[in-house]
Amino acid sequence: MGSITDREIPYNYTSADDRRILAWLLGAEVLAPLERLVFRRRTGRSWRVLMRFVGDLFIHYRNPFLYQELIDDRDRRRRFLAAARRDLTLIIDRADPEPDLDIVLDRCRQKLSALDAELSAVVAMRHRIRRRLGAIVGEANVFFDPFTLMAHATDATNWRLHLPVAVVCPDEESQVPMLLQAVSALGLKAIPRGAGTGLTGGAVPVVPDCVMINTEKLNRIGALAWENYEDPDGKALRLPILPVGAGVITEAAMTAAAGAGLVFATDPTSAWACTIGGNIAENAGGKKAVLWGTAIDNLLSFRMAVPGGRLIEVRRTHPTGRRIDPEETVVFSVTDVAGGETIRQISIPGNRIRKPGLGKDITNKALEGLPGVQKEGTDGVITSAVFILHPAYPHQRTVCLEFFGEDMDEAGRVIVEISRSFVNQGREALMALEHFDEEYVQAIDYKAKAPRSRRPKAVLLVDIVGHAVEQVNDGLSRLRTLLSAYPNTFMAVAGSDAEAERFWRDRKRLGAIAARTNAFKLNEDIVLPLSALAEFAEFVDALNMEEERSNQVEVMWHLINYLEKAVPIEDPEWLAAKLPRARELLRKAMDQVYLAGREHLREGTHLRGAAAAMAELLRGFSKVRAEIDRDIAEIRNRRIVVATHMHAGDGNVHVNIPVFANDREMMRRAADTADVIMEKAVALGGVVSGEHGIGFTKIRHLDPDIMAAFKAYRQTADPEDLINPGKLTDPDTANQVFTPSFNLIELEARILRYGHLEQLAEKISQCVRCGKCKTGCCVFYPAENLFFHPRNKNLALTGIIEALLYDAQRSHAVGFRSLRRLEEIADHCTLCHKCLPPCPVNIDTAEISILEREVLADRRFKRSPLPTRIVLAYLASRSPLTNALVRRTVFQWGGALQRTAVRLMGGGNRRRKGSLLAPFYAPVASIAPRPLPAAYPSHDRNQALLVAPADTATATVFYYPGCGSERLHADIALASIYLLLQVGARVVLPPKYLCCGFPARANAKTDISKRQELRNAIIFNQIRSMLGHLDFDACVVSCGTCRETLIRMSAADIFDAPLLDVAGWVLERGFDVMLPGLCWYHAPCHDSLEGTGEALLRRLAPEGVVSVPHCCSEAGTLALSRPDIAARMLERKRESLAAHASFASGRTRLVTNCPACLNGLGRQRRVIPTHLAVALADAHDGAGWRAHVADRLAGAERIRI
Repeated sequence: MGSITDREIPYNYTSADDRRILAWLLGAEVLAPLERLVFRRRTGRSWRVLMRFVGDLFIHYRNPFLYQELIDDRDRRRRFLAAARRDLTLIIDRADPEPDLDIVLDRCRQKLSALDAELSAVVAMRHRIRRRLGAIVGEANVFFDPFTLMAHATDATNWRLHLPVAVVCPDEESQVPMLLQAVSALGLKAIPRGAGTGLTGGAVPVVPDCVMINTEKLNRIGALAWENYEDPDGKALRLPILPVGAGVITEAAMTAAAGAGLVFATDPTSAWACTIGGNIAENAGGKKAVLWGTAIDNLLSFRMAVPGGRLIEVRRTHPTGRRIDPEETVVFSVTDVAGGETIRQISIPGNRIRKPGLGKDITNKALEGLPGVQKEGTDGVITSAVFILHPAYPHQRTVCLEFFGEDMDEAGRVIVEISRSFVNQGREALMALEHFDEEYVQAIDYKAKAPRSRRPKAVLLVDIVGHAVEQVNDGLSRLRTLLSAYPNTFMAVAGSDAEAERFWRDRKRLGAIAARTNAFKLNEDIVLPLSALAEFAEFVDALNMEEERSNQVEVMWHLINYLEKAVPIEDPEWLAAKLPRARELLRKAMDQVYLAGREHLREGTHLRGAAAAMAELLRGFSKVRAEIDRDIAEIRNRRIVVATHMHAGDGNVHVNIPVFANDREMMRRAADTADVIMEKAVALGGVVSGEHGIGFTKIRHLDPDIMAAFKAYRQTADPEDLINPGKLTDPDTANQVFTPSFNLIELEARILRYGHLEQLAEKISQCVRCGKCKTGCCVFYPAENLFFHPRNKNLALTGIIEALLYDAQRSHAVGFRSLRRLEEIADHCTLCHKCLPPCPVNIDTAEISILEREVLADRRFKRSPLPTRIVLAYLASRSPLTNALVRRTVFQWGGALQRTAVRLMGGGNRRRKGSLLAPFYAPVASIAPRPLPAAYPSHDRNQALLVAPADTATATVFYYPGCGSERLHADIALASIYLLLQVGARVVLPPKYLCCGFPARANAKTDISKRQELRNAIIFNQIRSMLGHLDFDACVVSCGTCRETLIRMSAADIFDAPLLDVAGWVLERGFDVMLPGLCWYHAPCHDSLEGTGEALLRRLAPEGVVSVPHCCSEAGTLALSRPDIAARMLERKRESLAAHASFASGRTRLVTNCPACLNGLGRQRRVIPTHLAVALADAHDGAGWRAHVADRLAGAERIRI
């Protein structure tokens, strides 16, 4: 009882222990009095009340959803503060006079009074902030909502300490200097923030009262140009350059350069999400750094807003277009953008940029006073940059090397020899040399290329490039010759670009290493001399093996101790008789583990053998065996594993240590291990970071002279400590930050089960916050303030679940009021599943969003708007009368009225959620004059149709038209049937007015969707049974959501035929047609062609295909339920269309393969959306195909089911 480091504070779903929380909330001076109180306490009742008081404060300070509740609900605030005061009074009443207690309670009262004053003033304070900052950027770009604050409280590390007071999103570079002036005038601090992919906490607020300046809207990419320069020797150079805003996603810059046959060389592993400003602030590298260097090597200039409200430009005076040499001196000029005058020139010797002998080094923070670069956002806000590009090598081959053998020695020697043998001399060169070790091989379930039964110890991916095919082939030949001396190394060469992409896909999945520990890990990087790589690999291998040995021995000792006190369900004397044998088995296994070699340790041979023997010995003692299995799994999960991957060509090693954030001892051991690794790196002549940065995690490992120089620089650059205070200055920050971590007691787990939230918590628990889900997300569009990509949503969902747990326990109620905050998260999803393929831990946000909507519907926090309810009822009805009535009144007359209203309003109306005018943001698309069943012969709803081709049938196909193709856009279904008949297919059509169930499922109408799916399954089986004499060649659709639902229903199994897109199938069957003119293509979110649409069209459109990206904005019923979201998505699509000059005049036909996309694209001006099936039919037979298919339908055979 003489310690307050235990976890007695309730509602603490974080990694912080009690001591850390008490020091943070009440000040370090209360720790000594508290320690004495703990030592002397007798009953603990007052202590528990005190801990509850602290828990109440801690969760409200860290959780923006609960904090906002206190702001919004005055009655709740009054009750909360009154309860807190009662708790303090209760402690006083129960306690004897005690000076130490007086000190603690006085601090508690001060903190509570401060919170009361803060809550009373926060609305006025936010009003001041919004008015002052909104005058610069527009009030819509200033945010205080819990979702935004939660998303900006941390970065990829998941460390956090304080919530930001506000988030501001400038959309013009000129606004940023003024923002810094305004923030300073408000008495606040500013933190630059890009994508939040940092790995050392650079964008984490570690002091209160910080405004986050989010630069994601500064995402314009300028025109690529070639310009003339002089190098330091006076030689004329012509270099390609690319202007980019600070918020440009790195991958977008790379794509822009690649389109011109050039290379944007700064490509950190997080290029899919990270932004240019962060690349400069961290001096980022990546796999191409081995050839072209890091950001500083490729920068021509950049602009930065600095304290005092000035915008400066930093420009390299004599660029060379190559990696900076250690022997040269680089000169930068710093000028004032407004006045144009030169402020100073900065000369940096090459050996100060990188420590001699190292490929990367970002530890010299001062860098001779150069602003911005590798300062980690501590001296200003980078707003834009101009990068030097490089001509792309026209020829490239990707090689995968797999290392086998007993240890890492051979792998280390091969990496060093390759690096030294392939020095860039103008011929073949290495553009990438990327390694990952055995821990990653296991974590990502790596598929080995070598014909060997064992998994490799490590993998090395190599890109060999050259100016000619012969050069690349020479490089491959040299590599094979080099490897001939290494028998345990297998070499695989990618045979195509597609195979090369598959090789590299594994490298992008390394985030899965943290899945075992619920997505938390210590993520560090170091840089070593190439000559030290082999020794370091052996060092890490030895660390892992000794930890493995220690962990297995710990398991044995635990089991020996456990069996001494194990209580079986019955027959305890029989269990006692087995104990001597059990001890014998375990001690023998322990001796074997002590002597085991690497392979036996790695495979857990002796531990598994002991566990199997114990299971046999204890057969029949089910309770004891279950507890043993549980304990073994728990101890094994908490072993420290060091996983490494590296940019091997420049010695940049990334060290990852997965750890359970709620396990204080494991966290301590992981931190100690990281420290040991840093010390080893320095001892080997390396440095403690090459691209991640220093942040607050590695500051104690920096050389004191470096820190002193940086401190002096910062005092000059930012004397008022306005920018990112607390960073790179306070080594103690690392001991204050914490990370969320659910370590639920049984009560809390039961609360989640009651609220059906357990599945939600489980589904997001492995999110590693990498941001790979961001770029493809339909609801990530900074220009319209859409920041709802899955990573941000997962962070917010964690906060909502935490708030629900707190409310349920503190109020003794299960109303789950905080759930109403979930609706905004759930609604911002088109259910497109685009986030799933890139996710390293396979989180499907579409399924999570559906589950969120179901939870909201179950708790009655969500009710579909009237237009959505009408449409869902229409789709659910099979009544011909209802269908005819709703179609005429709602879709035809109502649509005409809506289009007229939009025209009268001036072409569109942007309103917030809930506004009566919100649905009038754009004109709705027109629908077909008649539904598909109007072309059918007379039949009832229990009859299917069989449509025969004019000639002998050569195939049988089941075609499921779905609602969009049958009821709204009947031309799609008619064209599909025409195409099928043209390739000789006998077409089987289901009874009329069926719905696949997807719209109901998307709107959380679970019962309706299940009924529709079941009805369809029954009908499909009956059709298959009635037509048992026919063999089905395919089950085809013309809609992506129908395809998804039919996959869920196993329709392919019912018909024993593949489920395919109708256009794709007929083209495979030899349907011969060419599309006239240039073809514009929109790929649907729910794609029945599975991403092959553009490639398919390229075979049909000889004049070319232009793919127009981004969601159409309709997203099924989203445009009805949330027109405010759809309007912003529509603007994004409009911008994408406008980016193509051909749309500037006239109307253009845009092909898609989704009926719902016709609705979304139909809202655009100057666009004629056409379904692919209709486009093919039109190109094949002009207007004549409609008469043909009508004739065949009229003679269709009716099949009663």
